Amino acid sequence: MLKGIGICLIVAGAAGFGRYLGISLKWHLEQLVECREIFAQMDAGRAYLRLPYTQLLRRAAKGKQDLFGEILLEVADAMEQNREADVGTLWGTALKERDGQLMLKEEERELLLALAKSLMSEGDHTQVAKLYFMQLEDKIVQAMEEKKEKQKLYGTVGLLGGLFLVILLL
Repeated sequence: MLKGIGICLIVAGAAGFGRYLGISLKWHLEQLVECREIFAQMDAGRAYLRLPYTQLLRRAAKGKQDLFGEILLEVADAMEQNREADVGTLWGTALKERDGQLMLKEEERELLLALAKSLMSEGDHTQVAKLYFMQLEDKIVQAMEEKKEKQKLYGTVGLLGGLFLVILLL
């Protein structure tokens, strides 16, 4: 009976780990979509309302997840305290502080930093921002495909790994 319980625990743990990996893919996709929404809202506010960057950040932070709301408010506060600060540095610092919470890859972070800088620039930034938005859309499509491919794979490999471990221990 004790062996049966151990077997169930090992298989359940391995399957749970596979499920966790699948869920992390979902979180990654959700964070990318949230970033797209934030920057699209900031771009629209910049183009139509002509708001200063700090107000764009505060406006975009309303109603967002805790993580991205904190990042936006932190960057806005830092910009108000130091008007000469580099926006890319402020964004980079805010993203680095939340390294464990963000599921974004390094190239996606760099893309977001470049997009944030392009929205800060005075003058006609729309062409540059459009390029970054297109790249962000490509990243979202890639993340969707990766999620579709790997989610089932992680669950199956986790379950089979657990069964293999059980057989190995018997």
